[in-house]
Amino acid sequence: MKSWVLWVNSMYNMHSYLKHLLETYPEIRKATTKPLWEKWLDNRQKPTHKQLEKIIRLLPVDDVNKNYFRVAMFRISTRYQKKGVYMYDFHVHPMACPRPRCTKFGRPYMPKKYMDWKNELVKMMEDKKHGLNHPIKMKLDFIFFSENKPWGPHHQKPDVDNLVKAFMDAAQDGGMLADDSVVFSIFANKYWGPSPKITCTIQY
Repeated sequence: MKSWVLWVNSMYNMHSYLKHLLETYPEIRKATTKPLWEKWLDNRQKPTHKQLEKIIRLLPVDDVNKNYFRVAMFRISTRYQKKGVYMYDFHVHPMACPRPRCTKFGRPYMPKKYMDWKNELVKMMEDKKHGLNHPIKMKLDFIFFSENKPWGPHHQKPDVDNLVKAFMDAAQDGGMLADDSVVFSIFANKYWGPSPKITCTIQY
């Protein structure tokens, strides 16, 4: 089993893992049809949770080791193969997404100051309309400026989650993303720095 640990750590794609697994444990071929196996091994389709569980049940090992294979498959499935990177600087002062206001008739609306800021950011994204609609990772750095603050971590209002919300709404409206739901991982920081800006790095 130790050799499997080393081998799993070196693997990257599920189809390669299944191919090696099938060579070692041919019993698992019974988990599905030959055409579907061919799709899995050619990387044209990925097995669902239910299908992977069928494979695991057919492995001629005890329950402890079956759970090891389950963990290994999850690790491989969650690895991300980067194809390219976009890096952008938006020279605006970061702003957090506020709570909606309500008119006297109960209709919700966003404050004008926020909408003006968002529209400005959307215009900066006019030449960045990628419309990405596949899983992506994103890193955001929100840089604030103040003559009375030392450069470094920003640890006061606004909250970083509201800063992310505001940027993601603009990215969707500006066409950088087909929908902000395609982002499966976000790493965000906020700092005091020499000039205000938002730095965005997208891995696709």
